Amino acid sequence: MKQFLAALDCRSRAIWWHLCSHGHAKLSDLAHAAGLDSDMEVILCLRQVINPVATTLLGEPVVEFASCRVDQATGEKINFHWWLKPAFWSRPAKGQPLVDVFETGNELVIIVDLNDRADSCQPEVTCRNGIVMIRFDHSSDR
Repeated sequence: MKQFLAALDCRSRAIWWHLCSHGHAKLSDLAHAAGLDSDMEVILCLRQVINPVATTLLGEPVVEFASCRVDQATGEKINFHWWLKPAFWSRPAKGQPLVDVFETGNELVIIVDLNDRADSCQPEVTCRNGIVMIRFDHSSDR
């Protein structure tokens, strides 16, 4: 899995982590998570980066589209979402965010999926003595 993640660009990694956190998502959610401007850019990441890299390194595609599928965790019928294949998805531990840190060129990228707990807050970022701290207020009384 480390080789797979290392082979992805930062936007594809953001899509991957969003899917790992939720199991499935609609294109607009994936575009938002990856900072992409259109659904087509997401489809290109899925079809030209994520699945080809997975096929090469893991032996099969990891993401698939379904026009209708039942979410096994909630029992909810979900229409027109992209899904991680079950062999590649397990829910994160309760209350544990997914975190990924990697370098791309001259950037250090940190992805933290807080499971929608920080959607409307502004993170506070501080840097002291080469240590970066990012704080999110995810209290229920915002």
